[in-house]
Amino acid sequence: MKGVISQARRLALSLARENRVLLGVALILIAAGGLLAVTVLWPAYKSPGSKMYDSSLGYASLIRKLGKSFPVVTADVREREFVRPLLAEGTCSAEPYLVPVIPMSKITSVKVTEGQSVEKGDLLLTLDKVKAEIKLESAKLALSTAEAELKRVQVGSAYVLAQERPDREKINVEAAMARADQMTEKIERFRNAEKKGLISRTALLEVEGEFTNALQEKELAELFLTMSEKGVEQSRLIAANAVDDAKEAVKHREQELREHEVFAPVSGVVERVLMREGEYNQDSGKPGFVIAAGLWFEGYFDQSDFNWIEVGIQGVAYLESYPGRELAVEVERIVPVVSFNESGPEINRPLRPRGTGAPEWAATFMVRLKFLSTDEEVKFAPGMTGFVRLESKRRSLAVPRESLVSVSAGKALVQVVKNDGGRELREVTVGHVDGVAAEILSGLSSGEWVIAEGHWGLRDDDGIEVVSEKGWE
Repeated sequence: MKGVISQARRLALSLARENRVLLGVALILIAAGGLLAVTVLWPAYKSPGSKMYDSSLGYASLIRKLGKSFPVVTADVREREFVRPLLAEGTCSAEPYLVPVIPMSKITSVKVTEGQSVEKGDLLLTLDKVKAEIKLESAKLALSTAEAELKRVQVGSAYVLAQERPDREKINVEAAMARADQMTEKIERFRNAEKKGLISRTALLEVEGEFTNALQEKELAELFLTMSEKGVEQSRLIAANAVDDAKEAVKHREQELREHEVFAPVSGVVERVLMREGEYNQDSGKPGFVIAAGLWFEGYFDQSDFNWIEVGIQGVAYLESYPGRELAVEVERIVPVVSFNESGPEINRPLRPRGTGAPEWAATFMVRLKFLSTDEEVKFAPGMTGFVRLESKRRSLAVPRESLVSVSAGKALVQVVKNDGGRELREVTVGHVDGVAAEILSGLSSGEWVIAEGHWGLRDDDGIEVVSEKGWE
């Protein structure tokens, strides 16, 4: 027996010496297989993303059969600063001022040309003033006449005021009263004389007629005095109003005369000249010039940026006219209207298909940005194209982005660890998501804990074991 064993050993050693290369290869293959199993197969076996994970022979099934808890890594809900880059295409724009030409007259001279810079108050155009000057002189004459008529009314010499002379009517009243008193005495004497038979009845009747006429004249004089006193004040008011109206007419004609010279209402660049020397302005108020006043950048941002842009945020603009030059800008105004057909200077076709297969235009809103650069070498002009880059910052609650499950339309699910070691599935509203964290707008509170790793594939009745806390910022 010993001989047989010895012979087998010698044979094995002989084979080993003869097949050293094959043996080495076999050992290498065994080591590589073990390394592969440790570094690749086992992690893949444990990964929820692998096809085997939820199979009957997978890691999850193994954990459940053994009655063990799933190892998880948690992270706390904390405040964090989010920085969101914002980009927009756009154009340089200015406010177009339409400068009207009011008088209908012949244009005698045009003082500016298209592209010329003007300051507020600069003379742009003149028109023939002859007719306006004649109308002004006529208005002045009418004022003089009205003033003279007022003086006549004040002294009571105006023909139209023949019945509105209180002083004269007072004299008439006094005279009528005196005549009435005289006739009263006379009628008394005649009545006594008639009783005594000294005069006839006919003579008494004649005197009584004179007495009645005297009383009537007295009452009419008092009536005329009352009418004159009330009417004279109204006539004076009418005459004074006529003077004021004539003065306003003079001012109107003076303004018309001034309008025969057209001045720039604002500082800017003359964009268009719509009238020429020698033409006749046939339409009152027709624009004669277009002045581009002020200058800013109109950037069109995607609607998803709407809640991130605020007035006062600063950034940089890059214009095609000044390649490589950064121009400081600041958000001056936000127009809260989303348009589906504007997205900068080059948008002329739909950008991407919608779920229905129909074309979709860019959904943007306009932001007005003012240039902060004071570099005199940079000359801006309306119509220049380029783009703007801004950065918006805000502090919000956040969790590691790996914590989110089933993200869609701004909503997501997270696994929240409870104080008793259990967990609950909770819906949250998600804002900005960067490479590290996800902004939580609602659904979580600061200090709560969520599962950051190990939550994929968990069932409602699966237990968890917190093996570590995830460090993140």
